[in-house]
Amino acid sequence: MGIFLQQIVSGLALGCVYGLIALGYSFLFNAVGVINIAQGSFVMIGAFIYGVTFTNHLHASFALSLPMLIVSMGLFGMVCERFFFRPFKRAHIRTVLVSLVALGMLLGNLALIIWGAYPQGTTGLFGQATFHIGSVAIFHQSVFIIVATGLLLFLQDWMFKRTMVGKVMRAVALDRDTAALMGIETDRTISLIFAYSSILGGLAGMLIAPFYSIDPFLQNIGFKGFGACIIGSFSSIGGAMAGGVLLGLVETLGAAYISSLYKDTIAFVLIIAFLIFRPEGLFGTRTEESGL
Repeated sequence: MGIFLQQIVSGLALGCVYGLIALGYSFLFNAVGVINIAQGSFVMIGAFIYGVTFTNHLHASFALSLPMLIVSMGLFGMVCERFFFRPFKRAHIRTVLVSLVALGMLLGNLALIIWGAYPQGTTGLFGQATFHIGSVAIFHQSVFIIVATGLLLFLQDWMFKRTMVGKVMRAVALDRDTAALMGIETDRTISLIFAYSSILGGLAGMLIAPFYSIDPFLQNIGFKGFGACIIGSFSSIGGAMAGGVLLGLVETLGAAYISSLYKDTIAFVLIIAFLIFRPEGLFGTRTEESGL
């Protein structure tokens, strides 16, 4: 029972990270109808900036590193939107996807040049510290990830419902053409959505950095966030987060009770099963799926 509880906490923490990545996919998909192939690269860049540059090299405190990460990732997302999406917004969808694939490749190579090819580690806020409940050892970082994700979702809900910026972003995500007819500057709003998506990726990178080796291959974690959207639904913000949590739990429990060698295999089998038997996701509808 103790091992099961430990795996549940670890799975929830991992699932929260996948959910944050999935939220980035979902926001952009609902706003512009495009899947940001480079979302995993945003996670990688966030892990490098926070874990390697701010923590390892500059020895900045968490209270200082967090706002600097948010600002830097927000600006980074706006720059990516300006040069890799906006010039192609009226082009064929294949052109936009190729541009975003090129962005991901560019970011991977820039990471090699700036931070090097060797994997690096970081302690983060808690590192590998644990606390015990009976015989169960739980990482402080795992609990922090779950609490931080819950707080972020609360702040996100407040922002989208209570602030003008949030309402404008929701309007563009729901119907870009109608929002433009109502006088909303859609280009600026989409730039903000890219910035927010980039911040979500950066925060996911910050949270997962103490558990993973930080290297350019970390961008592959974006596939798990993509899978979370398939499980939950691209059209549902809450569904994307739920899909991430479910994927994290299944992956962690599968690794613990079947074999850690098949951890990724178990996750992708679940994703493929949803593609076959429920392609619209847990929170989607058949109508929405057929219209994509």
